[in-house]
Amino acid sequence: MAKRKRATRRKARREIDWAGMRLWGGRAGAVLLLLAAAVGLTFGVGRLRAMASQTLASRERGGILEVSFEWPPIPGSGGKTWLPDRDQAELIRAAERAGGVDDPLSVEPIREISDELARTGWFTSPPRVRRVGPGRVVVSPEWRRPAAVVRWRDRDYLISSGGEPMPPVYRPGGGNRPVILGCREGPTGRDGPWPGQDVHAGLLLLKTLWRAGLIEPIAGVDVSAYYDGGPLEIVTAHSTRIVWGSAPGEWKPGEPRVEERIARLKGLIETTGRIDGGQQRIEIHRARVEIDRTGQD
Repeated sequence: MAKRKRATRRKARREIDWAGMRLWGGRAGAVLLLLAAAVGLTFGVGRLRAMASQTLASRERGGILEVSFEWPPIPGSGGKTWLPDRDQAELIRAAERAGGVDDPLSVEPIREISDELARTGWFTSPPRVRRVGPGRVVVSPEWRRPAAVVRWRDRDYLISSGGEPMPPVYRPGGGNRPVILGCREGPTGRDGPWPGQDVHAGLLLLKTLWRAGLIEPIAGVDVSAYYDGGPLEIVTAHSTRIVWGSAPGEWKPGEPRVEERIARLKGLIETTGRIDGGQQRIEIHRARVEIDRTGQD
């Protein structure tokens, strides 16, 4: 009887052990299956992503992104732009180099293009870049507005309406913009406005003349005397001089108001047909308009 009970208990232990092993084995198998599925899914997603990128990438240009721009328009020109063709081509090349071989499922080429263009000096902030089709993006920037060139030594440097240097550098007279002459400091090569208050005083005078509708007969502004407290001088398209006086907003005792000086210039145009009154040098910063005949025979 005792032998039969001991045999029964040994049989029960063997059955319990087998049941536990089956349970453990089932759980271990499930874990291994999950791990295998995860590994397979990971490598499968990588291959799927690579295939999708190859399919979506532009094949016409070897996978290189095609970049186009929303160019800055000339108001009322029917879509024409003031940006020269050579500068357009240079910006396109810079953007395409930055984008490199396209990965349609990555934002990295878009970011690289925006960052590279932001360093060119043409834009007020990093431009927006968006995809418009397979292998094609469009750049929609906020453009700086060119206002004048600053003559420094033997070159004319384009600056924006805010005084920031812009990329083009011309030989004297090649910029087709009013020129600021006689500044004391040259370009620094760093971000930010052109150094020196004289340049910004000249730029402010050009803006004042532009708002008054008088910019067309103006070739530029001479600021060489400004540093020592002297007057700004307008250089006309006839290479004559108009002594303007202090910069707008920097009125000095004895000077007429800015509005009065503008009225004097318009009056000269009405009576003589020329902003300089047909004289080599006139002064409009005193109580009345004066002709400066110094140096004339």
